[in-house]
Amino acid sequence: MGTAIEISHVSKFFGKRKVVNDLSFTTQTGEVFGFLGPNGAGKTTTIKMLVGLIGIDEGSISVCGSDVTTDFEKAMANVGGIVENPELYRYMTGYQNLKQYARMRKGVTRERIDEVVELVGLSNRIHEKVSRYSLGMRQRLGVAQALLHHPKVLVLDEPTNGLDPAGIRQLRDILRTLAHTEDICVLVSSHLMSEMQLMCDRVAILVKGQLIQTTSVEELVTSVNGQETRYRYHVSDPEMASVLLAGNPSVKLAPVDEEHLELTLLEGADEKSLAQINQLLISQGVELYTAAPVEAQRLEDAFIELTKGDTQIA
Repeated sequence: MGTAIEISHVSKFFGKRKVVNDLSFTTQTGEVFGFLGPNGAGKTTTIKMLVGLIGIDEGSISVCGSDVTTDFEKAMANVGGIVENPELYRYMTGYQNLKQYARMRKGVTRERIDEVVELVGLSNRIHEKVSRYSLGMRQRLGVAQALLHHPKVLVLDEPTNGLDPAGIRQLRDILRTLAHTEDICVLVSSHLMSEMQLMCDRVAILVKGQLIQTTSVEELVTSVNGQETRYRYHVSDPEMASVLLAGNPSVKLAPVDEEHLELTLLEGADEKSLAQINQLLISQGVELYTAAPVEAQRLEDAFIELTKGDTQIA
């Protein structure tokens, strides 16, 4: 791994309004890096500064050691990206689109075209007209186009917009493969928290133009939820169960409804403690119907916690 993107004390103004405020973080090759933020946080503005679509007012951005402002061509030689929708000629085949784009990039061979087509899983449909492609196929063709010149950084702004579940999964698998086997840094923004949790190695969260946190997905989720393990119990008498377990040092109790309560195993407790609890309840006449682990804290929950409920994600 090496440093792919370095954003250092970057600020951007629209008129008198500061939409990005002293932003600093780095990304590495070989990782999928998620960029999250509520609506108006400055996420898309930052991406546009990164790929040279708008200027930087303060600070600097470099890609693989090349400054985006002072050494633009060298920096962009390491970047492939789709900001908004991929630009494709619908009357051409997928292969013709890639050949057309390859003419604008030095050193792109026919072998490289075949290689990226294989990477994005379009080999069987590449000679069909793009007008016959599904949205997911067009998105994958856009990724293939962005990869033609061997970039070290792939930037994707809302790449899963409009895709069905199968298309989202295909794209997720492709991006993770690119990062982990091709040693590319994939910078991706999305409003789908569940998908970002499955896709990303690390995330940065912006709120009102400022960086709140940069961390791994696992660490972010754990920081909000801790290492506790929770179980939802379906029992005949939750009130009696609560009385029996009150003061038990192994668990923390929380009533859910007339038939359920949640048990959180505290530090030092294990499955043996859970078995003893079950045995106690049954021996005292409380019927235990089910005891199921509660789904682990989601990235979406952590995001809401960190952004104080501002959930308009963009």
